[in-house]
Amino acid sequence: MDNQNKSLIDSFLDEIQCALSTIYDNSVPEAVNKDNSKLNKEQTEVSTRIMRINHMGEVCAQALYRGQAAFTRKEKMKDQLYKICDEENEHLKLCNLRLSELNGEKSVLNPLWYAASFALGAIAGLNENRWKLGFIEETERQVKDHLEESITSLPAQDNRSRLFLEEIARDEEKHRDTVKNIGSEEVPKLVKKSMNGLSKIMKNITYHI
Repeated sequence: MDNQNKSLIDSFLDEIQCALSTIYDNSVPEAVNKDNSKLNKEQTEVSTRIMRINHMGEVCAQALYRGQAAFTRKEKMKDQLYKICDEENEHLKLCNLRLSELNGEKSVLNPLWYAASFALGAIAGLNENRWKLGFIEETERQVKDHLEESITSLPAQDNRSRLFLEEIARDEEKHRDTVKNIGSEEVPKLVKKSMNGLSKIMKNITYHI
């Protein structure tokens, strides 16, 4: 069904289905080489925590984009946001795969993080005339900084996780370029600081649970 012809209830049910799929689906990429990393218990624990944070980040990315897409009135922007969501879903699969290989668990708070991120995306959508895609551009910038931090924090022996995160980082840079080309306005400094502060809180909590 075309997005323009969907009823409010249909759109609501679609978002619920997508949220459940994002949070609980364990899909992995179809073709990825086997894991040959040899990590000790301590290294495995560190990698698991870092990958759990990045999995949470991908959950939030889906929610942010879908939140803005749900409330934007511009069909071109909506279509582009949903396209980015599809590409971000591949990142989610990579994180699922790596967590599975490490015998790690996802954050139990992912439903909360998803809801909070969707709300932020909705706010961005409602402010589209002022910010356009500036909120998404700032998100991608902060995500790239976080990925670089994660890559540096991984155990030296964990080339597998590093490879996955480097692939994700390259895609995030492409997404940032995409939204800049479509059109974005710089979001207020207070919004940037709030996003960064919330992100740090979420990462610190997710590192443990």
